[in-house]
Amino acid sequence: MKPGQRLDPLLHYAGRSEVKFTSAPGSVKIENLKPLIDHAAKTVASTTGELKLDYGKGALTIDAARAQGVSGMLQAAGIVETRDLVITSEMELGHVIAVSLDDQPLATSGRILLQVMSEEKTSNFQTEPVTATEKRILNVGTDPWLVKDLSGTVKFKRPDAAQLKVTALDFNGYPTAPVGTAREIKLAAGTIYYLVGP
Repeated sequence: MKPGQRLDPLLHYAGRSEVKFTSAPGSVKIENLKPLIDHAAKTVASTTGELKLDYGKGALTIDAARAQGVSGMLQAAGIVETRDLVITSEMELGHVIAVSLDDQPLATSGRILLQVMSEEKTSNFQTEPVTATEKRILNVGTDPWLVKDLSGTVKFKRPDAAQLKVTALDFNGYPTAPVGTAREIKLAAGTIYYLVGP
C-alpha cells in the first residue's frame, strides 16, 4: 500500500482477512476486490460467490449448494433467484432459507427444510421516545412472543419440483398438514417450518 491509502472497509464482507500486530515494519497484501465490491450498485460478493450482500436494498442472498435463501428487507429485494430457488415476499423484514437435511445439494436432496421468519417481539413490550431518533425500553415484555405474519412464495427450479411434496411443520418440527408441491410453495402466515421431499 502507498502512504495515505486506505483499505476498503467492505473487504471483510468479501472474504477472509488477517491482521498481525507487530512493532516491526510490515507489509500489506490485498487481492483485487474490484470483481467483488461494487460501490455504485452497493453490493459485495464473497470470494466463493455463495454470499451476496446488497447493502443498498438491505438484503443478503445465500447461494451455496446445500443452503440457499435470502435475509433482510425482502420486499425491497424483490424477486430473488438462487441456483435452485425463486423467492418473493411482501414482508418488509424477514428470512427465507432452504437447507438440505441429507448432506446433498438442494438440486438433488431428498429431504429439505424450508425455514421462514419475520420480525418478532414479546407480548407487552413497551418503549417511550427519548429523542426524535431514540427510544427507552420501559418493559422488555413476557411470553408469548409475537411474530409478524409470514408471507411470500418459494419455487424450486428442479425438474422434479412438482413431485416433491411439501408438509407444514409445527414449532417442534412435527407435521401438521400437506401444503402442495415444491413447484410453488405459498407461505402460510403462521408456519415457520416446511419439510420438502419425495
